[in-house]
Amino acid sequence: GLPDFRVQSAYPRPIVGGGFVVAITVENLGTVGAEVPVTLRMEGGEVTKRVQVRANSTGTVRIEAPSAPQEVIVNDGSVLESNTSNNKFTIQK
Repeated sequence: GLPDFRVQSAYPRPIVGGGFVVAITVENLGTVGAEVPVTLRMEGGEVTKRVQVRANSTGTVRIEAPSAPQEVIVNDGSVLESNTSNNKFTIQK
């Protein structure tokens, strides 16, 4: 089997002094767990962190963003998975 990652949710919160902290929950719909990169795109750049997500479970990572977050992408192609069509998530303003 292979993992199947998707971004279940992304909640940005403003922080004192400017910027945001974004709590990102990644769901693995597959039958195999893996550590996967999660990229937060924002105005003026992006930040990537890794999160381990077990089979049929979720994992959460928090990423600080100096500007307004726009999009989250789970898996940059470095981890084989069964479905890559559900890897992007647009953050609602």
